[in-house]
Amino acid sequence: MKELFKLYDYRENVNLKKLCTFRIGGTGDIIYPRDIFELKKIVKICKKNKIKYIILGNGSNVLFPDGRLSCLIISLSKFNSIEIKKNKVYVGAGVNLFYLNKVLSEKNLSGLEFSFGIPGTMGGFVKMNGGGFGHEICEFIDKVKILKNGKIISKKRKKIAFSYRNSNIDGIILGCTLNLKYGENVAENMQKYFDRKLASQPYEEFSAGSVFKRNLDIIPAKIIDNMGLKGVKINGAEVSKKHAGFIVNNGNAKASDVKELIALIRQKTGFNFQLEIVDYTDCEVKNESGDTTS
Repeated sequence: MKELFKLYDYRENVNLKKLCTFRIGGTGDIIYPRDIFELKKIVKICKKNKIKYIILGNGSNVLFPDGRLSCLIISLSKFNSIEIKKNKVYVGAGVNLFYLNKVLSEKNLSGLEFSFGIPGTMGGFVKMNGGGFGHEICEFIDKVKILKNGKIISKKRKKIAFSYRNSNIDGIILGCTLNLKYGENVAENMQKYFDRKLASQPYEEFSAGSVFKRNLDIIPAKIIDNMGLKGVKINGAEVSKKHAGFIVNNGNAKASDVKELIALIRQKTGFNFQLEIVDYTDCEVKNESGDTTS
């Protein structure tokens, strides 16, 4: 596969642990397009050669397989431009939310303070309609720039269906334009949200954020906590003692440990909780005997 992408920044057998906040995974191949033109060519090559691919931001809500990932990873980390015109801000898909908030605080632009401390990038944040503390990113979106079928599309907010930790955006998100407002004490308010996050979540441990989606009627973390499952372990994977909605990696967890722990939680609670994390463990290379390879 490397020969097909010899003109691009293509890297083989990358340690997947280094590409995600869970610090779990085997190996995979990753490519870094420098701009939209390269991205379009890479996607075209993939489609022509029937190569499956996934789009990766900061890997803050993904679970990679223990062996070799069969899909090509396309990283949008170089799509990191920020353009500010008064209160409208264009943010590239690869922009880190920490850095974005730093820029916004310097310009006294308010609205996204709730996102300070989320270890993700804008593309994934928009795709999953990320949020926290009663806010979601869709509240501030003016339009989203998408690559679909080789064409660049600008889609207005009203044409996109957003729901809790989900959207119907079809295509590769390149960036988005936000409607923000000028405010006071932006940096201080960001820090307040971050302090609340530090107090309630296992921020210092390896995790992929909230494992299960919640809704108005079902709050998985509360149910898991009430069942006394905090601290339950399967090898290196553990239900966080600080927040029952998180599974943390104690340093040597495997994807299989996380999967078994998820199954145990569902069994013990009697709820088939829907995953909020993106599970790529089905995209694992298998040899002829059916065993996974690493």
